[in-house]
Amino acid sequence: MNEPAAEIERKIEASVARWAMLPDGCSVVVGLSGGADSVALTHFLLRYSRAHGIRVTAAHVNHGLRGARADADERFVREFCARRGVELRVLRADVRALAAEKSRGIEECGREVRYSFFRSLCGPGGRIATAHTLSDSVETVLMNLARGAGPRGLCGVPPVRGNVVRPLSGITRAEVERYCSSFGLPFVTDATNFTADCARNKIRLRAVPVLREVNPALEECVLRTMRLLRDDEDYLEGEAEKRLAAARLPGGGYGLAAFRAAPRPVASRMVRQALGGPAGPRESFRNIAAVADLIARGKGSVTAAGGIQCTVCGNTLFVTPPGAGVPAGWRVPLDPAGTRLPDGRVLTVRPVRLPAGENRPKVHNLMFHNLINYDTIFCTGGFIRGRRAGDRFEPAGRGVTKTLRKLFNEAKIPPPRRDSVAIVEAGGEIAWVEGFGPSQGACPPETGAAAQIIIQG
Repeated sequence: MNEPAAEIERKIEASVARWAMLPDGCSVVVGLSGGADSVALTHFLLRYSRAHGIRVTAAHVNHGLRGARADADERFVREFCARRGVELRVLRADVRALAAEKSRGIEECGREVRYSFFRSLCGPGGRIATAHTLSDSVETVLMNLARGAGPRGLCGVPPVRGNVVRPLSGITRAEVERYCSSFGLPFVTDATNFTADCARNKIRLRAVPVLREVNPALEECVLRTMRLLRDDEDYLEGEAEKRLAAARLPGGGYGLAAFRAAPRPVASRMVRQALGGPAGPRESFRNIAAVADLIARGKGSVTAAGGIQCTVCGNTLFVTPPGAGVPAGWRVPLDPAGTRLPDGRVLTVRPVRLPAGENRPKVHNLMFHNLINYDTIFCTGGFIRGRRAGDRFEPAGRGVTKTLRKLFNEAKIPPPRRDSVAIVEAGGEIAWVEGFGPSQGACPPETGAAAQIIIQG
């Protein structure tokens, strides 16, 4: 091994050590397309494994997109691995058909297929190694900058994300090619990489060469900037995570005060984390701005990307993923022994006897909201349902009939939770409402037999 190759290998090993990518004795699934980057990575891992006891498995995906050329790449990979005694797993997929079926982009769908395949091969404690280089990160940063990304999008491709590691993240594409040349490593070349017909290729073929004229050390300087931004981003994300956890309320939702008290860079990250993570650059900005405005207003609701519903009720922000709520107008038969509600809770009814004497008022007050007339449940029968438009209810002892909407407003029940409120209907009338107790007509007697409603889960 000549000195240039040794220096490149030292740089790769430095990245592996800096980010604790490859623990001794671990198993590694390496994505091997046959290109220079993945060939260099596979070669490095085989050399590294001798001293560190790691087990290397190569994985190749034939996406079925380039016809005979894709088949030729697959044959190359099979021969490359066979000559070196590397275990190889191959997946053949029709990514174009899958993308059409899912109404997704081909590139996005291809990535999902690859990573799903890699994960299926990766055992507990294993790593997935991909061949992203520093040059890839520079291109990603420039694309994100052109699209208006925030600091997170300017951090480049992360060296480690979960169990996915990128040992080549600190070396350039030119260094990869020198490494391959030093070891006489063959590789295939995708001709489409040299046509400026997509955004990344335009950046690679046009923008990067011009910027390199301005600064020949372009990649190294961008790497330094990415690391500085990543350090800042890691701190701000950690601070946002702590504050968001503290803002979480026992009954669900987040206290608005925590968002309002946080510095803007932290508050925006709290919102993004509450929404479930980063979206695309423009979508992310739009979502965060809309929810931040909602928090400032202190009322109303907005729908974020992906159908996530954000609602402010009182001093609480509720974030409801699509499909997480119960269906409006739900209805299930009442089984006193146990009825499963749409939100997963279980409602049961049991007969009880209300005592007479001095203990009666104390017991009656303690249980009142969970009690109902015995005959209403065990003789009349009924069903449990969710709210409906126009529902009216006369709570026992109040002497007034109100719409459920008004009762829910008065009780400050947040809109995202209202469809989950259990209502017992018997004889065509609302007999009991969760949290409000029985109706005047289904009120239990002062003493004697009654029914107790219990909701668990």
